Amino acid sequence: MRAVSPRAWMAQQRACGREIALVLDSGFDERTSLLACLPSERWCAFYAQTEVAHMATLGPSCFLIGEPEAKTVQALLDQPQRHWGWLASLAPDALAAWAAHWRARLLIGQRPQQALYRFHDNRILAAALQRLPSAALPAYLGQAISICYWDGQRWAQVDNPLPGDHPLPTAPVWLAHGSGSEAVLLANAHRFLLAHHFAAYLKVFEPPGHPDWLRTQLARARAWGWETPQQREFLLVQSLSMPGLVLPEEWGPQAGESPQMHLHRLRYRTVG
Repeated sequence: MRAVSPRAWMAQQRACGREIALVLDSGFDERTSLLACLPSERWCAFYAQTEVAHMATLGPSCFLIGEPEAKTVQALLDQPQRHWGWLASLAPDALAAWAAHWRARLLIGQRPQQALYRFHDNRILAAALQRLPSAALPAYLGQAISICYWDGQRWAQVDNPLPGDHPLPTAPVWLAHGSGSEAVLLANAHRFLLAHHFAAYLKVFEPPGHPDWLRTQLARARAWGWETPQQREFLLVQSLSMPGLVLPEEWGPQAGESPQMHLHRLRYRTVG
């Protein structure tokens, strides 16, 4: 990855004959403006045509933006700290295939223990790219030729060495935790629950059993951008208190909500 100006990056990509794709979270005024001016073939809702299609209007969208839309997105480029999303370049006519690529990576885990992967959040994207080897980029970025995103301190560019259609790996590298192996995290979580929530934790092992429960909860934490032990412990404890050991859908992150704000909202909810 290397530092870049988003406007210079867009100009360079357009000069190569590529489309500029704006990955945008819901809840931003620019979304309404783009919906009003772009034809249906130049945008898509990522949650459409998935198991969470009922949330399509509340989830992220992708817009192919040209010179006429430059003024609309200017404020977004000037305020990356709003964490609205990121940019990608695509070959012409690649939008539908790229949407299908991310839809295949949207849900983590098995029913009913599933979580939404917040790939549209630049913070989640930046964390994944920081630990992905170059060989894993094609399976993560799919048809994207190049991407431009705010990494928390600067705008950065990453080029995909092999853009195209790639199958979803059995064990996606981007879901690995950045500060330790999954085995270590599983062991630490297991010890924490045995030491502090033994009685509740026993429910995981009662017939018919939930053999993948702990692994799924850690995947949910990664999908939500919850990287600290305190965040993971809160998720584990609250999940154990729920019917079926599954958090309700409304406990997921809301549009434009940072991982810290998300945790604060749920803590307030449990106290209240």
